[in-house]
Amino acid sequence: MTELGTGRHVFLAAAMAYVGLDPRRDVHFAVHPPAESIQLLADGKIDGYQAFAEEVAELRAKKIGHVILDSTTERPWSQYFCCMTAMHRDFVRNYPAATKRALRAILKATTVCALEPDRVARLVVDKGYATDYEYARQTLRTLPYTKWRDYDPEDSLRFHAVRLHEAGMIKSTPQKLIAQGTDWRFLNELKKEMKG
Repeated sequence: MTELGTGRHVFLAAAMAYVGLDPRRDVHFAVHPPAESIQLLADGKIDGYQAFAEEVAELRAKKIGHVILDSTTERPWSQYFCCMTAMHRDFVRNYPAATKRALRAILKATTVCALEPDRVARLVVDKGYATDYEYARQTLRTLPYTKWRDYDPEDSLRFHAVRLHEAGMIKSTPQKLIAQGTDWRFLNELKKEMKG
């Protein structure tokens, strides 16, 4: 684990709760930077590592470890968004046009990632977001960037909220989170406007 309380930690805790583990009692999370964690896994000094993005390609290339969950292909995880866009409620209320423009830019970027993974891989390496072009390219080719039109965001939020509630990481019910913390208007409008 790279850091407790991050998206990695939350996702892993949710996955553990889904299979009946209590991440607060059944697991000890060893916290190390990614490169150190990968080396510790290779040396057999930690039992597992949750890899994301180009780390997956690196681990495969170096034949380190075994995949036990691929959330992009395995049900039920592959049927839901893994990530969502969040904005401050006051910003959305005060600047709806800017909110929609920002979301449109994000959705267009996901489309570019799907259609031009080689070009995007070069860009992310050149900008310093990734270090290895081939790993970045493999990652971009395997992630389901075009699914934003197909998945139901409310269903995704409900699924993940149930898992987090089971793991004891959130107190609110999924229904309360959806009722008080979501606004799908912009996404629904953009799905109609941005014909795929």
